[in-house]
Amino acid sequence: MRIDIAQKLTESEDRRVVWSHADAPEIFDELHLNGDLVAQVLVSPEGESKWLISGVLSGVQTLTCSRTLELFDRPFETEMVLEVERTSVANQELDEDDVDVFAYKIPQGQLFVDVSECIRQLVILQEPFAPVKNPDEDFIFVTNKPSDENPEDKVDPRWEKLKALKSKMENRS
Repeated sequence: MRIDIAQKLTESEDRRVVWSHADAPEIFDELHLNGDLVAQVLVSPEGESKWLISGVLSGVQTLTCSRTLELFDRPFETEMVLEVERTSVANQELDEDDVDVFAYKIPQGQLFVDVSECIRQLVILQEPFAPVKNPDEDFIFVTNKPSDENPEDKVDPRWEKLKALKSKMENRS
C-alpha cells in the first residue's frame, strides 16, 4: 500500500489513492475490509527532501454486531497525517515517537512511501470497541419459544461458551 512521492515536488498536489484487496490481501483480511480503501490526500513539500501528506482515509469494514452477533458493513472515515523525509537510511523506517503524526524516513532513491502500517493502525483505532449494527434503535432481545423437539432454541449460544469457560476454570484447581 503505497503513496508515490515525486523526486522534486514544488507545489502541493491533491491525490486520490485507491487500494483493493489484491494490493494487500493480508491487511484487508485482518481488518475485515470490504471493497476498496480510499485515501484523499494533499501532498505538500516541506523543504528539499521532506513532504507532509494529510487527508482522509475511508472504506467499509465488515464487523460483528455485539448485540446480535450478525455481520454488518460499517463505513468509516478517519484523518491521516504523515511526514515523509528522504534521508540516508537503507530501508524505510517509521518513527513512532509522535502519536499524532506518522513520520517516515525513506531512502534517497525511493519514489514512494509504504503506508501499510499507518493504515492498519488508523483502521484499528477508528473501529468501535463494541460495534452495533443499528446503534440508534432500541435493542430488544427476543428468544424463540422452545419447541418440544429442540428445547435448546431458547438458549443464547454465548451462554454456552461462558458455561464452558466457567467449567474449565473450576476444573483447573
